Amino acid sequence: MATQNQQARTTQRQDSVGYDRVVLRDAAGKTLQLSRKEFENLPLRERVTHLIGGTAEFFSGGVQVSPSDAMRR
Repeated sequence: MATQNQQARTTQRQDSVGYDRVVLRDAAGKTLQLSRKEFENLPLRERVTHLIGGTAEFFSGGVQVSPSDAMRR
């Protein structure tokens, strides 16, 4: 069980970074881990396809964040 302090640090990290890692899944179930910079260097069409298709999972400091929260930062 996480303490309030740990939750506060996690929230602060998520608020300040948005995301630092993305895991992409293809139709066959294979996954590809990318840094934020690598994801942002993908063509816009590919990024949007993953967002709309729900095949991108975003993480901040090891904690999964929603795509909408990740894209705010």
